[in-house]
Amino acid sequence: MNRDRKAEAQLHTILGDCRLFTRAECYYELSSTNDYCRELAEQGEEEGVVVLSESQTAGRGRLGRHFHSPRGDGLYMSILLRPTEKIGEPGLITACAAVAVWEAIFAITNVMVDIKWVNDLYYHNKKLCGILTEGQFNSSGWPSYMIVGVGINLYPPKNGYPPAIQDIATSLADISTSQSVDRLALCGEFVRRFAQYYTALPKRDFLDIYRKTSCILGREVSFQYQNHLTCGKAVSIDDQARLVVQTAEGTYITLNAGEVTLLRPVLPLS
Repeated sequence: MNRDRKAEAQLHTILGDCRLFTRAECYYELSSTNDYCRELAEQGEEEGVVVLSESQTAGRGRLGRHFHSPRGDGLYMSILLRPTEKIGEPGLITACAAVAVWEAIFAITNVMVDIKWVNDLYYHNKKLCGILTEGQFNSSGWPSYMIVGVGINLYPPKNGYPPAIQDIATSLADISTSQSVDRLALCGEFVRRFAQYYTALPKRDFLDIYRKTSCILGREVSFQYQNHLTCGKAVSIDDQARLVVQTAEGTYITLNAGEVTLLRPVLPLS
């Protein structure tokens, strides 16, 4: 059986009184929790279904990039949302999810990490977690559903990280003193904290933490803008969770999505 009924029962115990949570589906393997959650959404499933898998054969992040998801080494999950109103920039959902992950990690491990706009969490310049928010919107911008996918590295892979990410990836076991991390407890912490922010989204209570834990504000970054590689200083995150960058020419560019790369300062020649 591919279904993990024991994990489902545990999550129902952990999240039974959470107002956003309706039920859990837990699997030993899926191609992608986001893809499976989308299937549920298209079938009319209600908001609050949480999907977990011990491994993903086709886990992915932004821009279709592969997300390494070996069995037992991470928390791979998605949650189905059906917002009842326009939510403004979709980045707000990603931002409140990032803050909820930040808080959940701190609650479980007592480790403080950084949020890299718009959808990653880092520790000492190494990626710990990725968030992928997807959805279906009508022509007026009303969401019929949204899916928030979260992938957190709990342990280093038994066979090591793939060469492409071995120097830029880390796990909770690498950075905390805990011998083990309970993925269901971490999932429960995340869903509870996310529910708190999501159900009061117009208040934007999470944005102060999102800004304070940012690892890019005040630093030089590069990004694609109007098909050109552009550089500037990340100066603020606005109330729609968009990144405001000041270019060398003094103009301001507001980004609502995209890939941002930190530029390390060039050391002077001795």
